[in-house]
Amino acid sequence: MHVDPICGKQLPDSEGAPSVEYRRRRYYFCSPTCRAAFLKRTERARIRELARVGALLSDGKVRWGLA
Repeated sequence: MHVDPICGKQLPDSEGAPSVEYRRRRYYFCSPTCRAAFLKRTERARIRELARVGALLSDGKVRWGLA
């Protein structure tokens, strides 16, 4: 199961879903609109997603842990 990094919608099946690869990771989207929003602001969306899954940001580095 994947989560759309823009709207947060859970995607039960990624087959046929709009997607994009960014920094060696594939992101899946519920619609072409969310994909376009991600491409417009890729780094902001990526940081928001990292924070959502429990990444701790400090000194410009990402350290994984529990928030």
